[in-house]
Amino acid sequence: MSRSEETASRDSVDAVIDQWARERPDLPVAPVGVVTRLARVRTHLDAALAEVFAGFDLTPADFQALVTLRRIGSPYRMGQARLMDALGLTSGTVSVRLARLEQRGVVVREPDPADKRSSTVRLTDKGLELFDRIAPLHLTSEDRLLSALTPDEQTQLANLLRKLLASFEHTGPQAARMWGMTLEPARTARLRRAAVGLSDRPGLLVTHVAADSPAHRAGIKCGDLITHRTTRPVRTTEDLTAPDGQPVALRLLRGDRRVEATLFAS
Repeated sequence: MSRSEETASRDSVDAVIDQWARERPDLPVAPVGVVTRLARVRTHLDAALAEVFAGFDLTPADFQALVTLRRIGSPYRMGQARLMDALGLTSGTVSVRLARLEQRGVVVREPDPADKRSSTVRLTDKGLELFDRIAPLHLTSEDRLLSALTPDEQTQLANLLRKLLASFEHTGPQAARMWGMTLEPARTARLRRAAVGLSDRPGLLVTHVAADSPAHRAGIKCGDLITHRTTRPVRTTEDLTAPDGQPVALRLLRGDRRVEATLFAS
């Protein structure tokens, strides 16, 4: 590769990694290549998308409220508390945002017929019309922002990001459940094992086993770490999938002791 070709293929994060390789070659900086790039790409995306919404005197946060109401379908109404949860915001922040949108006439707050102490938020006809004007421009902008990637590369990236996002979302009460097991993601498993002095190994942490379930009959116990299905490393529940009716050979860590289990999913 020529010097010009090498320069064209590099980005600002490569320079950061090079600097740490020179200054502290002992530091395991590989995650910087992912985490810092995600953050810097997000900065570029946010700036470009904000330009689209600014043309309609909206912020990206305003548009998210409109999108959420439009996406649920007619009559485009949602309880304010439910909207707050959907947007991941506090009550005060949502109230300020809705007040601004009410002044524009694109949403209206109404008493909840099922609970007079609560209110619902409804997208008005003006709000529907505004969404219909913005949405095509917004989607075209998003498509343009991904122009460096082929459609196949976009699909590959979306699949990887889905796995990463699921590891943050599928935890606690939302943890994955398979074959009578409750499974915490690899990120949580590493944290919990480190907290009790066990080896730092990725895998799925078993936090509950239902009685007389396939997992129980296979001898799997709470606290086990599923590290492999046959020889394939396990990082997400997708790695556990197997043809229906086929036995599933698992490798586990029980503490730091290696254990094998064969699970019959049927």
